[in-house]
Amino acid sequence: MSNRTIISVIVSFFLYVLFQVLLLKNFILFDTAFCFLYVAFILMLPLELGPLVIMIIAFIAGFTLDIFYDSIGINAAASTLIAFLRPYWLNIITPRGGYEEIEIPNLKTLDFGWFFTYSLPLIFIHHLALFYLEAGGFDLFFQTLSKVFFSTILSFFVIVLIQYLFYKKAT
Repeated sequence: MSNRTIISVIVSFFLYVLFQVLLLKNFILFDTAFCFLYVAFILMLPLELGPLVIMIIAFIAGFTLDIFYDSIGINAAASTLIAFLRPYWLNIITPRGGYEEIEIPNLKTLDFGWFFTYSLPLIFIHHLALFYLEAGGFDLFFQTLSKVFFSTILSFFVIVLIQYLFYKKAT
């Protein structure tokens, strides 16, 4: 792993967490849709990083949010879960021939269809774990499920929007 990659991960970490904490913490639509942009940080970590390193980074990102959100480890748990599932999901959706030199799985390196297939299920799983852990069970099953559904759509939309605004397409 190069020094450039390490610096890029550290800078991305601070930017995503700061943006999440300062701007998106109170961004809630209709008391149902919550935006968790920091999930994009975990999804777009370089592929050269090993699964254990990604899980540690995801835990630190989630734990940092737990500190600012005053939650008790639910962001850390949900983030670590998707970091754990990420390599398995990538293996499932990767074609037999593989991809041409992909360093970071994002819209800059791949098309929208692939990014949709890659990120949406992982965002959904993150939100599913997050909101059901927050609810403390399945007593409010459908209300929590609607939070999961609408928050997944909002988070995915914002993640895609941020990529189109700030990442230049490779030519």
